[in-house]
Amino acid sequence: MRKLISSSVALLLVLALSSCSGGGAQKPDAGLAGNEAASTEITTAAPADTQSGTPDTTAVTEELSNDMEENNGVPSITEDFSGNELIAVKRGSAILSVVQDDAAKDGRALFIEGRKESWNGADYKAELFRGNEIEVKGSFRSANKAVRVSIQFNVRGNTTYNMVFAVNTNDSSYTAGSGKYTIPASAEHIVVYIESDELKDIYCDDFSVNVCGDYTYYEEAAEALFANTSEYPSLRDTYADLFRIGMAVSPTILSKPQYAELVKAQCSSITAENDMKPEAILDYGTSVSDLDKYREAPAMKFAHLNVELGFAQENGMTVRGHTLVWHSQTPEWLFYKDYDKNGELADRELMLKRMENYIKGMMEWTTENYPGLISAWDVVNEAADDNGGMRKSLWYQTIGEDYIEKAFEYARKYAPEGAKLFYNDYNSYQKRKQEDILAFLKPVAAAGNIDGVGMQSHIGTYMSINEYMVALKKYVDELGVEIHITELDIGADKSDDWEEKQGKYFSRFMKKIIALKNDGVPITSLTLWGISDSLSWKAGDRPLVFRDDLSRKPAFDAMINARAED
Repeated sequence: MRKLISSSVALLLVLALSSCSGGGAQKPDAGLAGNEAASTEITTAAPADTQSGTPDTTAVTEELSNDMEENNGVPSITEDFSGNELIAVKRGSAILSVVQDDAAKDGRALFIEGRKESWNGADYKAELFRGNEIEVKGSFRSANKAVRVSIQFNVRGNTTYNMVFAVNTNDSSYTAGSGKYTIPASAEHIVVYIESDELKDIYCDDFSVNVCGDYTYYEEAAEALFANTSEYPSLRDTYADLFRIGMAVSPTILSKPQYAELVKAQCSSITAENDMKPEAILDYGTSVSDLDKYREAPAMKFAHLNVELGFAQENGMTVRGHTLVWHSQTPEWLFYKDYDKNGELADRELMLKRMENYIKGMMEWTTENYPGLISAWDVVNEAADDNGGMRKSLWYQTIGEDYIEKAFEYARKYAPEGAKLFYNDYNSYQKRKQEDILAFLKPVAAAGNIDGVGMQSHIGTYMSINEYMVALKKYVDELGVEIHITELDIGADKSDDWEEKQGKYFSRFMKKIIALKNDGVPITSLTLWGISDSLSWKAGDRPLVFRDDLSRKPAFDAMINARAED
């Protein structure tokens, strides 16, 4: 039986395919860097560029449609790079070519060079996979510490980026990885792509995208009506006497009435998901236009912040300022003497001036334009390395291991009265990582320059709640700080009753948080990292409390009921 599903006719095409092989996502830890290996270019592919957010999928979708006829009607992407033609197209500034490579399985590989931003790489159009679970596989070698395979798609105009898997890499041999991801039926402009935080070249071998289980063909993104949220109980009101309830938002989300109304009803605080991060604020063009003027104080742009900050101000909310000093989503050019990544790194003195002026600029602009709105700043984000100790970021390399202390010193100097200063990190409940965080925050606390620790809380139903709560209290006891749960999402398992299990976990989690608060532990804010499952940065884990259509999940009811049972 062959049918189509479109936004206008609710018809299905279900084609059988054996389940894809196992292999969960891998998380990058530390990579091995080395010298770049030589290779001989065979042929160069230079298709049209891809625009972030709205890629042109027509040509490759047509190719996949033809391939479906040879694969029992199921789309599949497979490249071993033995030929001279590529399915992949360049992403951003990247240049793609098929090259001879003795380290590759068959002596040939995809070579990705000319990358100027971390998201630059290789795109694989995946429009025909919407509404299905896919498994992506690939092997990579690179002088970058890790290579990541991600997926990008739009849902109701909002662009979502999620990691499918990542592998630690070295430049002498290939490392294989795989991961699975369920693409929402409402997704469009779907792209699976290869990227890396560092900008060195990437070699790829044996790349594939295949459907897991039965295949359903959606001719167009499925349209779904929004649920009526007007009669939902309010998390903001339910927890008003305990702590603020927040949500991560974007201008696109706030532009849609259904999303905006839900945020208004549920939240007393918001966090800009991306717009207050350094890459959104720092202005490269202006900075390099007059080095004498901007060498010590990089140019900054703020107009885009008016959407989120204006929304919060108009609706009586506060804002968490996220984030000031971070190794990621901070442009690499900031760390070079002349803002030239091909030049020399800036020295300690220059980078301290840039750090101070950046923090000063953020504090002064927000205070002048939105006085009293920013309740807390994430001054330093994710400084602890997963392998132990302090992350050897460019902040660390240019300033030294006291860069955290200096960042908090400057933040205290320029923060307006009432704005709290936080350190924020993921997996901060893990014992070894917590010990590292405590070690480099104790001097900051002794200087009186920190007010709180933000526990990001990207967790899953597998995690020990007791372990989390013990760690939370330890930060309070040893640093004398308050706690913000800053980026809460709780991933679900793959069982048939996952929503029920997730709801029960949310219930236990919230009851423990409430109990600690009632015992005097200063938990003063809890922020959900997104508004609905399909718009989450971890959409494949379905980690939030609202479905795609904003209908309430058992997780939402669990949050409400946990307070009622207090």
